[in-house]
Amino acid sequence: MFFGYDLKEIFTFPFKDAEARQYLLIGGLISIAAFFIPILPYFVLFGYAAIIARQALNGEAPHMVPWEDWGGMFKDGAKLFGIRVIFALPIIILAMPLIIGSVAMPFMAQSLDSNSADAFITIFSVIMMGTMCIVIPISIPLVVIIPVAEMHNLDKNDFAAAFRFKEWWPILRANLGGFIAAFGIYYIASMVLVVVTQIIAATLIFACLMFIIIPAMTIYLTLIMYVTSAIAYRNGKDKLAQAVIEPLAAAQ
Repeated sequence: MFFGYDLKEIFTFPFKDAEARQYLLIGGLISIAAFFIPILPYFVLFGYAAIIARQALNGEAPHMVPWEDWGGMFKDGAKLFGIRVIFALPIIILAMPLIIGSVAMPFMAQSLDSNSADAFITIFSVIMMGTMCIVIPISIPLVVIIPVAEMHNLDKNDFAAAFRFKEWWPILRANLGGFIAAFGIYYIASMVLVVVTQIIAATLIFACLMFIIIPAMTIYLTLIMYVTSAIAYRNGKDKLAQAVIEPLAAAQ
């Protein structure tokens, strides 16, 4: 166990048996659809992950289930996607001018003489570095805030619950280490798979499989992200309840 996580179970449940692997394959096919259809396939992927997350919230061992309630998955996934976008709005607002400037910079530089172009690039670089110095400190807390907000939404089955900070903040405080560990598990898994992907891409024989491997990684990492977040949320609720019960028991 690692901070209350059964890592073997978390990493292997999508491959537990032939049926689980079949459901993972379906998720991979939906991930492939995301190459052709923007955003919408991710609603379904997030919605499926929400089903697995609710298993963990209810104290069940995570296990793959049939892809059946497509409308429900789409709805839940849209809510989770919306929560992420709303919490990330400060970063999006700050980053948007940089994105636009990065696209426009080559065209603007062409219309300037060499001295003006050098000055423009220098100024833009300073602005970019300054913006990153603001964005990074904002981003770090979000890696633990967004998951607890998402899980509170699933726990209450209410989109607005994600923004009722007073309800879920005590849960985050009660298990802050668990939420940080959840992100750490997801991050390490992502880095390992990136390295594996790079090794595969370097081999001419297996490089042709990348269009299958990358979508499979997408659904696999999505499942890990939401299962670990759900476990952290459940453990936080348990710790919070225990903190209330213990003083009452001592008083009696």
